[in-house]
This record gives sequence, C-alpha cells and structure tokens, in this order.
Amino acid sequence: MNDKTRRVLEAVTKVIVMKDVQPGSPDANGRTHWDNGSPVTWCNRALHRILVMLGGQVDLILEPKGINWTNANAMVKNARENCQRVEKPEDAQNLANMGHLVIAVAHNPRGSGHVEMVVFDDVPFQAARGPRVGGAGTVNGIGYVRPRFASLDVEFYEIPTGEGVAD
Repeated sequence: MNDKTRRVLEAVTKVIVMKDVQPGSPDANGRTHWDNGSPVTWCNRALHRILVMLGGQVDLILEPKGINWTNANAMVKNARENCQRVEKPEDAQNLANMGHLVIAVAHNPRGSGHVEMVVFDDVPFQAARGPRVGGAGTVNGIGYVRPRFASLDVEFYEIPTGEGVAD
C-alpha cells in the first residue's frame, strides 16, 4: 500500500462513521425513512465528502446547485457525462491499488442509485465479487461490489484530482 492508497482508505474509514451519513440520519425535511419503510441513506453525501478530503474534482459529479441537490442517480448521470469511464472492473481495482481516485456507481431506475469509492485491495481480484469498495448505504462499511451494490449494474469512473493534490 502506498501513501495515496492509504489516504483513500483513511478518508473512507473516517467518513463512514460520521453521524450524518448513518442509515436513518434525517434529511433536510427531518425524514429518517422512505415511504417504503427503509431508512434514508447517504452514499452520495459520503462519496462527496471522501472526494473533497482527497482533492478530487468532485464538481464533475455534482449538480450545479451542489451536493444537497445531487442524489446517487444524478452522480451516475454526471459521471457518465464528465468523467473517464474505466471499462473493466479489474482495471478499476488496479487503478485504485495505484492510488487513483476511482468511483463505483450504479443507476437505479426504480429508486435510489448507489455510489462508493474503490479502495486498495491486497488480495487477487475475483470477477464474481468485483473491486473492493467503501462507503455509506443501508450498511456503512468496506467490502466488495457484490454484495454492497446488490444486483445493480455497476460502472466505474476515474476522478481527477486538483492540480498538485495527488502528489
């Protein structure tokens, strides 16, 4: 693990325990659960915070009004329009293992999408589980794309850093 990969893992670990990214943390209207009874979740807020901490060009995945107007599905749309796609999951893991900022995103046409950060992994890549990721959701933590993204189709994008930040 190099310094860049360590910083990514430290940022993810720090953010996923923050009170306002825990499942059921109230939204701006005080709502803690969706109409279907599941808790409000904060993968978008957590990913935004992680990227800010790491100097990633987070504006590439945000709506013009900012994070408070950017849900996970909007982050997917914006990543598709503004970021370099990483076609193969194994390449996403390799880039993350070198210290590049790589996000895993999934659009959900029937509800909330999901977004997380790809993090360093020191075990051989297994396609069935995908890259190692960390973030917030129904359960905050670090694990693998499967099961963290359930059955959603996952895409990977590299997020550039601000000038001089990555070194």
